[in-house]
Amino acid sequence: MKSKSITQSFVFLLLALFYLFQNMTWAKEISIYAGSPYYIDSKRILYFNIPQQSEGVIAAQLDLGQIFPNIEIEFLKQKNYLFKKNQIQIISYQGPSIHIDFTITPDNKKVQKSTYHLVYKGQERTLLTAINIQSQLILFEILDQFEHNFNEIPALELEHHLSTDQYMLNAFMFYAATHHFSDMHEFMQNLIKNLTQNQSIDDYKKAQILYLQYLKDDAEFQDIDLIMASIEHHDLDFLNKMRLRQLNQIVIDEIEPHTYYFSMCSPLGKAIRLNQFQTVALLLNKGASIEKVCISKFNEQQSALDIAKLYKNRRALKLIDSYLNKP
Repeated sequence: MKSKSITQSFVFLLLALFYLFQNMTWAKEISIYAGSPYYIDSKRILYFNIPQQSEGVIAAQLDLGQIFPNIEIEFLKQKNYLFKKNQIQIISYQGPSIHIDFTITPDNKKVQKSTYHLVYKGQERTLLTAINIQSQLILFEILDQFEHNFNEIPALELEHHLSTDQYMLNAFMFYAATHHFSDMHEFMQNLIKNLTQNQSIDDYKKAQILYLQYLKDDAEFQDIDLIMASIEHHDLDFLNKMRLRQLNQIVIDEIEPHTYYFSMCSPLGKAIRLNQFQTVALLLNKGASIEKVCISKFNEQQSALDIAKLYKNRRALKLIDSYLNKP
């Protein structure tokens, strides 16, 4: 009987230590996580997270249009954003800095009573002005399952979550910060690359959904991986939806398995190689360059005509000829 009691106590102690270790691990991550990376979307919304040591993070979103109604997004992104306890400092290269002060309700853990004022050389220059910061607590239990849920749920379910959950991007931001990405651009770039490099149709669909939700209007996003994946999947509909910012980027396209020699192509070069006549026509209409579309494994530059002849792609050859002979 005494032995059974000791065993039960030992098991209880192990469980208690395991629970404590989990909390310590999260506390360690939270101490590293200081609200960065933040993110500013195409609608001027500033996304950031406020750590709550024992519970999770408060996902917060501030419409910068309340403070900067007439400033372009590019200039908003050039400002420095410092996140301190109950305060955000927005520092400009020219002009006074802006301090945003807020309080958090102890019961429902939401941001309230948000105000901002100008500060010049340490002195306040204006009276407090009220602003609205939307927020919601995201518990550690949810954050802990975030990666697993993202990998396991089908693309259609992810699309539903992104369209209905206002704070989904804040969860991505927490994951990016605790995995030491320097900013959300690096994180999203890495995520899209990983989703498009395997043969999973569902992962490719997830990359599409993320692009349309967050990245289509982001001028800093490098879309070449998604363009090439769309060509591989012969997805003309999605190519038509893309901005195609890196339409003429030349990247590694084929690697020989034994010699590791590689050749490089632009999206147009890849489409010609794959004998995708409709894709070739679409890319030409979008302004694809035909002068240099591939670099061979021997480092030879190849034009669209060269590739069409090499792969005996007669339809593409006629299309390129007609494109060259336009009046």
